[in-house]
Amino acid sequence: MEYWDLYDAERKPLGRTHLRGEKFEEGEYYVSCEIWVMNSKGEFLTTQRHPAKKAGNQWEFVGGGTLAGETTTASSVRELFEETGIVAAESELKLIATYAHKNYFLDVYLLKKDVAIDDLVLCPEETVAAKWVGDEEIRRMIEAGEFVYSVGQRYGMYEKLAREL
Repeated sequence: MEYWDLYDAERKPLGRTHLRGEKFEEGEYYVSCEIWVMNSKGEFLTTQRHPAKKAGNQWEFVGGGTLAGETTTASSVRELFEETGIVAAESELKLIATYAHKNYFLDVYLLKKDVAIDDLVLCPEETVAAKWVGDEEIRRMIEAGEFVYSVGQRYGMYEKLAREL
């Protein structure tokens, strides 16, 4: 069971937690993270979602919910390791942007790191494949509907900011 801290519309803590999967009340928000891993060639690490998950078989960046008591930098480090086996320190993460949507806040982080695909340890319940892709390929994947829609939207919004960091 995963519990998330609850926040108001201004991201102020409400002092309550929420069990993942339960319905949110009006004015309740949770926090999550997304990590864009960029190698020295300027390519981004993308992972393919397990077919049984929502948006199954589509490509995305690593990310997930921030557990109760956790910061988004800590959840980013945890999610990276759980989904790919990549070890990172919180100090290596650079905040690109905070994205607010419906009932959540999403902190988007950049991690500059060279990692061989063969060195990744994918979580079989979450991720079935991974690959490094450049901007042109990501945009083609988005247009072809191969990328998770909301992730593709954020890529369009924040890609230039990520490259400037």
